[in-house]
Formats: sequence, C-alpha cells, structure tokens
Amino acid sequence: MGTWNTSITGNDTAQDLYIEYSAAFYKFDVEEALKQIDNYIRTEMFDESDEEEWCNYIYSLADFMWKKGILTDSIRNKAIEMIDSGFGLELWQEAGQKTFDSRKKKLTEFKEKLLSPQPSRKKIKPNVHTERIFDDGDIIAVQLQTSGKPYTEQETKLISEEDFHAFDGKYVLMQLVNCYASWTSSIVLEVKDYWACFRLFDGIYDTVPNDVDLLSLKDALIHQGQKISSIFTCESNMFYFKRRNYKVICNRKDLLSGLDTNSNNSIFWGINKPWSNPDSQIVAAMGNQIICKEFSGTTEQVEHICRYANRYGRFDYSLSREENEARYITEEKIIAERINKDISNGGKLYSISFGREIGVVTVNNGHIDNLYIEGQYQRNGFGSRLLEYVLSISGKESYIDVPLSNKELLHICDKLGLVKTKRTEYTVRMEKP
Repeated sequence: MGTWNTSITGNDTAQDLYIEYSAAFYKFDVEEALKQIDNYIRTEMFDESDEEEWCNYIYSLADFMWKKGILTDSIRNKAIEMIDSGFGLELWQEAGQKTFDSRKKKLTEFKEKLLSPQPSRKKIKPNVHTERIFDDGDIIAVQLQTSGKPYTEQETKLISEEDFHAFDGKYVLMQLVNCYASWTSSIVLEVKDYWACFRLFDGIYDTVPNDVDLLSLKDALIHQGQKISSIFTCESNMFYFKRRNYKVICNRKDLLSGLDTNSNNSIFWGINKPWSNPDSQIVAAMGNQIICKEFSGTTEQVEHICRYANRYGRFDYSLSREENEARYITEEKIIAERINKDISNGGKLYSISFGREIGVVTVNNGHIDNLYIEGQYQRNGFGSRLLEYVLSISGKESYIDVPLSNKELLHICDKLGLVKTKRTEYTVRMEKP
C-alpha cells in the first residue's frame, strides 16, 4: 500500500477502491452492492487482521457513500466505532508524533462529517466509458467542427486559420477497428472502461460521402510519436459522435485484414484547448505524403530544420540554460557554414517533407553530408528514406563519413547496403558496394 498523507483517501487502497465502489453502486442497489464489495475485499484483498488496510477500506467506503448521499447507519456506525476505539491508529505512531497528531485530527474531522447531514442522493456512474460503440468494420462519416477554434498543428503541417475554418461542417471518414477494455471492474465484471480504435481515411468531403469508392480510399497519416499511422484511439462514447452528426456508411470488416493496428496515436474528442483540439489533428493528417526532392525553400527553413535537429534531446543538465543556448548557437553556426560551403562548391541540398520540410542533406561530388532531421521525426525512418533517395541519384562513387559515435546512422547505412571502406580514429567511410 502507498500512503502519501494522513487524510482518509490519501492512500492507494482508497483510490483504487473508489472506482470499484462506483461500479458496484452503479450496478446494484445499496444493500447488494455492500455485500458484493465486502465479499470482494475479504476474498481477494484482506480482512480485519490487516488493520491499516481495513481502515482504508471502511473509511473510504463511508466517505464515498456519504458524498453520494447513500451512507447507511451500519457503515456509519462501523466507521465511528473504529475511530472511537483507535483501531489501527497505533500504526501511525511509527511515523512520528507530528504525523500521528495529524492523523488523529483528520479522523476527528471525518467523524464530525459522518455525523452531519449527508448530501442529497446523487446518481452514481463510474468515471469510465462503459459503452462499446459501433461494430468492428463500420465506416463512419464524422463532421468537422473547426469554427471558432485555433489551428494547433502548425509544427506538423502549415495551414492558415482561414483555411482551417473553411473545413467547418465538412466530413471525414473513419473505420472502427475495435473497441477494447483498458480496465475491468473486479467486482462487476461487465463494467469496463472501453476505448475505441479507429482508422482515419485521407480525404475531406463537403457532405456525407454515401457513394465513395471504398477500395480507392487511402489512409491518412497521423504523426504523434515514433510511428506514423492512420490508427488512433479515442473515447468510446456515442455522445461525441452524435454531436458531430455521424452517419454509418456501411460495414467493411474485410478492409481490416492485414491492417497494422500498432500505434500510439490518440485523438480525444472531449479536449478543445487553445493548444490542442481534435479537428486540428485530423486536418493535419490529411493529404500528407513523404516526398524527397531537391530543396527549393528558404535559408530560414533550413536553419529551422537544423536547429530542431541539433537540439533534440541534447540539453546538458550540468550547464545552465544560458550556457546550453550558447553551445547550440555555436554549433548551429558551424552547421550553417558547412552547408553553405558545400553549396558554394557546387553541391546540392535535398530535403524530405511530411506536410512540410522536416529534413535536409547535402551532396557534393558524391560526398553525402549534413544530414539533419527534426528531432520529433528522427525515429520515424525519415533519415533512412532521405539517405536512400540521395544514394539513388548521387552516382556510384557516393559516400558518407559517419562519426563512430553515431551508432544509429551506422546502422542505417548498414541497412541500406553501404560498406565500410575507410576508418579513422573518429569516423568511418560508408560507400556503395
């Protein structure tokens, strides 16, 4: 058990049991719920011989029932009897006099609360998603609601506020992959916390697309972590879909065959904040392609990419913030000079984009150098893809000098079939075979 303060609910047991109480009183009447709870505690957890845990149980149960307006005389009397007798209180003496006195004060206040008139009876429902929505394979049209919201995904994909708001009232398509239970009540097995797993399709429609060619649908690309995928999880709650004027188009469970559902993407319909909203995340996932080409952007774009590539995960906590900033500025000045030198000597700058430019690399007389991928995209295979692209167009004599300390880049080069041909104290040259 973990205890973090002297209050009635300041421990892990009380917190864990609270949701079980809500499931039991949600499913059963008070008398039956109390029987189910007590049977679960005694058979699966502990009994009166564990005084500390028994106090956490009885006190948290009395507290829950009082707040919900359903406290019975038997539970009230049992809790007060334990308080008056000092049941389990001696265990608190081991924590010191100050903590002991604080616990006694909390118990006195709790007794006064239990003896006071309890609130009117409240409706009890577990704070979880208890419904399983739609059927696996259902393809659903859902309305975008962008009006009055900020576009919060500029770092992922550049869209003006005006263009974002123009999507208001339009529709996107998604397919339910499955609903899964992330938690199941130990007392009431049918009470579960369901989450919905969806596949988001690429495309925004003016109206509900009843006659869309389903076989031509492409997956949207959501980037939130280490894997780019069309798969996302959300609340399993029909309330959000009703608000968005959903319509089930059809069921095509066959389209789920072979689908990779391993993803950590989440789109929460209930979160609409100045820094995050579901409509921004959905719109940002549309129309994305991974494109490698000769760079045609601005110097400022290159500086932005290199800055966010260079600084990612490299904060030195032994230095002050100002010292780290000075180090970054020095390094990024050198990076800019190296890129400019390669281009001035006839080299070319290539980029990879995903909604916007996110990585660059130079090629000069077969020498591949200055490979920089923005930090949040570094573990998504973009570096490998950009390197593979420039190797395909840079000729047989192309090579890249890799620092021996950069194990990840060495691994990428090995995967792409490059061979080690020359080694110094600090680098190894990787060339086409």
